[in-house]
Parts: sequence; C-alpha cells; structure tokens
Amino acid sequence: MTKVGFIGLGNMGLPMATNLFKAGFEVYGLNRSPGAEQRFAEAGGQTGLSLQTLSKEMDVLMTCLPLPQDVEHVYLGENGILSNGRTGLILLDFSTVSPELNKKIAAAAEAKGMAFLDAPVSGGTAGAISATLSIMVGGKAEVFESTKPLLDALGKNIYHVGEVGSGTVVKLINQLMVGIHTQAASEALVLGQQLGANLSTLVQILSNSFAQSRILDRHYNSFIAKEQFEAGFALKLLHKDVALVQQVADELNLELPMGAKALQLLSEVKQTELAEKDMSAMYLFQQNKTNGGNYQ
Repeated sequence: MTKVGFIGLGNMGLPMATNLFKAGFEVYGLNRSPGAEQRFAEAGGQTGLSLQTLSKEMDVLMTCLPLPQDVEHVYLGENGILSNGRTGLILLDFSTVSPELNKKIAAAAEAKGMAFLDAPVSGGTAGAISATLSIMVGGKAEVFESTKPLLDALGKNIYHVGEVGSGTVVKLINQLMVGIHTQAASEALVLGQQLGANLSTLVQILSNSFAQSRILDRHYNSFIAKEQFEAGFALKLLHKDVALVQQVADELNLELPMGAKALQLLSEVKQTELAEKDMSAMYLFQQNKTNGGNYQ
C-alpha cells in the first residue's frame, strides 16, 4: 500500500487527505495546529509523525499550504523536507505559489534524488470535499503517471500540462479570471440592487445569458443569497493569488489592466474585516462603497 504524508490540513487539505484514505491509501496528516490533526484522526486518518519522519518514511509527500513562504520553509528550510527526505521520495505541492519557486524546489529535490510536481487545484472547498477538483500538474510525465491513482482520488479533471511550473502558470491564469469575474459579479449585483431588480430573478436570467459564469452562480447561490460568507476561499487568499499574477506579468513587462484594477480593489479589501470572509464577500465591499461606507 502506498504510504502518503499530507502536510497542511486546512479548509482544502483536510478533505483532500480524508478522500485519499477513503480511497484506500495509508495517509499520515501533519498540521501546525493540533486541532486539525485531531479532526483528521477522528475522520480515520493517521497522525503523530514529524515532518522529518514523514520525509524519511513516506512513498509520496503532499503539501497544501496557504502562502509561498510556508511552502519554501517546509521544503527548503533547515529542518524541511529536502534536508530529511529519502532518495526516491515523490513530492506534490497543491499550493498556489510562483513558477519560480516551483522550479527552485524541483531543482533542489532532483539534486537529492527526489521528484517534484507542482499540482495546484481549483474547485474550492466544495470540490475538495466531493473529490471533484481540477488539478493542473507540472513535472516529468512519468512521475505524473505514477501519481495518477492518488490524484484520481482527489479530482475529476486531472491534467498534465508540461514541465515543472506549468501547473502553476495555468492556476495563476485561472485566478486572474476568478479575481476579475468576482469583481464583475459584485458590481453587477450591487447595480441591480440599486436599480430595484430582484436579485434571484436577475441571476437566473444572467445565468442563461452571455453574462453567465461559474463565479456568478457560486457567489450568489452559495453565499450572497444565503447571507453567509464563511470562507470557502478567503478574499485574502484571492489577493495573494492575483498579486502573484501581477508579479509574473511585471517580470514579462506585460500590462494587465483589468488584473491590476482587481488587485487594487483586493488590496483595499485586504485591509478590512472582510479579508477573512469568502471571496463572494467582495459583493459586500462593493455594496458598502456604493453606499458611501468605509470598512476598516
């Protein structure tokens, strides 16, 4: 049986790790906060091994972490994976970072006899729970094929898109559009509200017209209509991702007018209490700006 270590049992990582052991793999979870490990153990997973032990004893080690600095520390830190990992260990990172960091980790891993795949995901917590994620993978084709049974336990749309860093390129493009679509949906719904439109009817019509988007459907039906904004994917994380997009664009001397505006607005909302809320709460931010308010 394949032994899998899963580092990062947050909103995405916990259901992903859970789906792996439900599929029959031996899975050991590790998280900074013990509460998440306890929830994983209660669901049936294994815990209690350190990062160093996981690096030495697993067949595959997976990470799903919120920030690039977390990823760099876990892989390249003094007591990290690459300092302790065994030859032949396969590494998969589901986090959204930069292609440059992917390549840096991959080169260091190869020098130690390990293999690295960048495998960012899309589909949010709902996709993580239902094992319907889209997973875009960069790295050697033969390594990808060897991990395909694991990935199939996590998602329904699994793509090998090229060399290391390619998966992240696709994910960042996805996040650029998510950021823009989130703002477009927020503006449209606030405008409709101000003009007296019934939002339920408006969304139904838009969803059957050229204005349709999965973001509009998600944000309205799962969050705005229910008036609940507990984070499936927090605005602060969307800000992080769109900032990474802008960083890559700047390196290419490429202008992204809509992306830049989305980043500006996300930078504003990041300074407010809404930063911890779901990205659909951009609607609340837009609504408040329209009404002359000021979140702090």
